[in-house]
Amino acid sequence: MKKSKYGMPVPQDRAEFEHNIYLALADFKRKMDSGNRNLMQNAYWATYPHIKRLRFLPNGRLDLTTVNESLRLQSNMMNWMQHLPRPDAPPAQDTESFSE
Repeated sequence: MKKSKYGMPVPQDRAEFEHNIYLALADFKRKMDSGNRNLMQNAYWATYPHIKRLRFLPNGRLDLTTVNESLRLQSNMMNWMQHLPRPDAPPAQDTESFSE
């Protein structure tokens, strides 16, 4: 994944795209296995309608025509968030000081 200065980078090839979709599938499974009723309801409402439309090709790969825009955006965002700095990390220091 190439870093973009304009926000969320898009996948560069099919393998990255499928990786991102599998991140969304794993996150959905994690939420369903959590036992948290609110989390499960939210995942079922927001993610399940898009996941149930997914189809796989005979060779085991995703049929890209079954991935809708909502699932694509959600999965790309999940991948992007893994590369963002942690929220508790201190902000990067500027090289210029404005307190002079």
